[in-house]
Parts: sequence; C-alpha cells; structure tokens
Amino acid sequence: MRHTLLILGLLLTQPVYSASLRTALDQAWENSPQAQTLEARRAESDAQTVAANSLLPGAPAVILGHRGDQWNSNAGKREWEAGIALPVWLPGQRDARQRQAQAGKDGLEANIRALRLKLAGELREAIWQVRQAQAQTRLDEERALSAKKLAEDVVRRVRAGEMAKTDLNLAQNEWRTAQAAILHSRNRLFQAQQAYATLTGTTALPDDISESAQPKSLPDDHPLLEEARQAIEAAQAQVRVASNSRRDNPEIELSTRRERGNLNDPYASTVAISLRLPLSTEARNLPLISAAQTALTGAHSEYTRVRFTLEYQRLQAEQALQAADQLLDLARQQRAAARENLELIQKSFNLGESDLFTLLRAKAAAFEAEQANNQQEIAQALAHARLNQAQGVLP
Repeated sequence: MRHTLLILGLLLTQPVYSASLRTALDQAWENSPQAQTLEARRAESDAQTVAANSLLPGAPAVILGHRGDQWNSNAGKREWEAGIALPVWLPGQRDARQRQAQAGKDGLEANIRALRLKLAGELREAIWQVRQAQAQTRLDEERALSAKKLAEDVVRRVRAGEMAKTDLNLAQNEWRTAQAAILHSRNRLFQAQQAYATLTGTTALPDDISESAQPKSLPDDHPLLEEARQAIEAAQAQVRVASNSRRDNPEIELSTRRERGNLNDPYASTVAISLRLPLSTEARNLPLISAAQTALTGAHSEYTRVRFTLEYQRLQAEQALQAADQLLDLARQQRAAARENLELIQKSFNLGESDLFTLLRAKAAAFEAEQANNQQEIAQALAHARLNQAQGVLP
C-alpha cells in the first residue's frame, strides 16, 4: 500500500525530464526482467566457452577396485587397483564445440540488441502517449478558461439587459462541458504516465524526444535480423557438433595394481593403460543429427519470415510518415482558417452583430482545428519514431 501511494504521488507531481531518450531506454532496460535474465546468461555463455576450451571433453573418473578370496578358499589371494579414466576429444569435436560456444556468445549479444530495440519501441509509444495526453490536457484547460471568461462576459450582458437568460445557460453549459473534458483528459494523462512509469520505473520524461528519420532500405545489421541470422549460426554449429560427435567420447584409463597369489607370496605391482572406444551406431546418431538439421531448417525459415516482416513494417512506417506530413499541412491550414474565422466572429459578437450560438459554433470549430493540429503534430513525431523503430535504429 505504501509503495502504491508513493507511485501515485510521483504521477501527480509536475512532469520531470531526464537527459535523453537513451537515458530513458537505459532505465527501461534496468527495469526489465527479460533484460536482467539475458544479462545473467553472460555467465552461462562464458562457462560454455571455458568447457569448449578445456583439455578434456568431460570430467575424469577415479577407478578403485579390490579382489580377494575371503568368501571362498581364503588362501590369502589379494588384489588392489587404483587408477583414473580420462575422456578424450574426438577428431574435430573440440573445434566444433568452440565454434558452438562462440555462436552462443554472438547469439546472446544479438538477443540483447534485439530486446533493447523492442524496449525502445515500447518506450517510444509510451512517451508519445504521455505527450499526446499532456497536449490534450493543456488544450482542454485553455478551452475551459476561454469558456469561463465567455460565461462571465455573458453574465454582465444579461445583467445589463443586452442578452437573454437562455444565452447565459448556453454559455454556462459550455463551461461545464469544458470542465468535464479536463477531468477526462487528466485521467488519460494519469494512465499514460502510469504506463510510462511501469516501463521505466520513473515518471521522468526525456527533455528531447524528437527524432529525425529518413526512409532507407532495410539494413543488414537490423537487430531483429541479426538475431535471426545468429540463430542460423547457432543451428549450424549444432549440426557440426552432431557430425563430429558420432560416438561417445573415448576414455584412456591409467591404473596401477598391487596383488599377491596367497599368504606366503609377496605383493607385486603392475601398471596398466587401456583405451575404451565406444562404437558409432545409427540408433544413437540419427536422432541427434536429424534434430540438428531440423533446427537449422527452422532457423532459415524464421530468418526469411523475419526479413519479410521487417521489410513490410518498414514500408508501412515510411508510408505512414508521408501521410502524417501531408495531414499536418492540412491541419495547419484548417487551424489558421478557423482562428481567423473565430477572430472575425468574436469582433462581431463584441459589437452585438452576431449571436452567442454563432460564436460558440466558431469556438468549437477552432477548438477542433487546434485539437486536430496537435494530434497531427504528435502523429508526425511518432511516425518519425516508428520509422526509426522499423529501420532498427536504437536511441
């Protein structure tokens, strides 16, 4: 409960601004459970590299043995044996393991960059949702202030006998409508700030979130494309490992034996060395190689799908930016015309040449034009951000 109240308090304060969009992305990264999981996998990747560079493919085994005739003739026959079994790399297996470890490390870095890009997309959307809600709130507040001033002016005119009581009711209803709009916009602003705070752990917005974007072809180093490409590399590395591991690892056993034939014989010591060589069978190898090949085929298919999807998203974002530029030009023209019309009707109303209904209609048209212009300014800025996102540009 205390934590919830703290968050509510932060969201209700005046907006605070952080240094840059990159700073906000770093905050989102630190606050992401997925990101922390990927960072933790670095240790796992390092461990796989250590294992691939090891002199042995596995852990050695200690050999201990004893043989005697205590349970039958008990003539004093005794035999003691101690040794060690060392697994041995198969030809080409160690190199394949090293390549697999490196592919895993490169794949992890690609996963990290891909996740940062995905977080950047969520961050861009959340930031502009807040900015849009802020702009709408300011516009509703200006509308309410204008409606309040108009209502006060109508009150004076009604008292002076220049306007009817119905005009006062009309003006006051306009003020109430504007106040209700403020409540709705502030609620939307609160929700947008809460979503941003959930993502970054703070309400601090970057002080400069504008992005410039130029349409270009899909880059080969796009983080999501690189992630899919590294998945192919990892699958190919697994195929190489399976191809170079067609049998279990051989073992070299080195042991010493101390024995005697009976109670009257002295102990004698011998040294033995042996090689344990497992055989290669189709029953063992076919499932492993087939699974590796299937994973490789799937990785190639996924790469093709990702590339097609990214290219489609890039084209879609490019067209959306072009439309946003054109719509913003139209919105600015409509705003200028609505403002000019409102000024003319306001002068006419002040002179008593126009009625209140005409003025309110002009104010509503000017407000809608201003609202449309604000929305298109946000839409254009967001279109730039979305194009950067589609082209794989990280803040």
